[in-house]
Amino acid sequence: MLDAFIPNSEDELRALESIAPGGFVIGFGLRYGQPDFFLNRYPDAWTALYEQENYFFGDPVAAWTITRTGSTRWTDVKFPDPRGIMKEARNHKMNYGATFVTKMDRKRSFMSVARPDRELDDSEMMMLHSKLEIWAKMFARSRVSLTEGELAALISIRDGARQAEAAETLKVSLSTLKLRLDSAQKKLGAPNTLSAVVMAVRRNMI
Repeated sequence: MLDAFIPNSEDELRALESIAPGGFVIGFGLRYGQPDFFLNRYPDAWTALYEQENYFFGDPVAAWTITRTGSTRWTDVKFPDPRGIMKEARNHKMNYGATFVTKMDRKRSFMSVARPDRELDDSEMMMLHSKLEIWAKMFARSRVSLTEGELAALISIRDGARQAEAAETLKVSLSTLKLRLDSAQKKLGAPNTLSAVVMAVRRNMI
């Protein structure tokens, strides 16, 4: 999914892993509830415990993420930690970490990284914050807004229907269906309907 909007995404992730050997998470398009995209590379044992204990409620880093923008080292987060979540994170070798948040069009994008051995230095903090801002802009550009009718038309074609069959199923005229497919194709920058369907699937739009 990352390669749909971040060039050389595998190289970027390898570089991020070298800075964050304790793991990382990245999210794009957070407004209410879940972000539009989420990648979790934290240790499996920590992720399982976090979900089992529902640590999100009470996590000082999560509180910072949904209420602040910019960047911070975890040691500088002043939100209370009554459940001892940060201490538990250290038991999983996530001894040091940093969080980065940027906001576009009322939606947040964020990245948190962890290390077992040291704090991130200032140059690493600046570089990761800059990368997040660039990636968030790329993600926002990739999130083309399609109407319900356009999405329904693409879904019908994805599922193998011919245009006449799709029009009948959706209870619209064939000319209306073609207009919706053409509109979706133009919005996605696709050369034809099949490419539009493939692009919409890759972007998790349908």
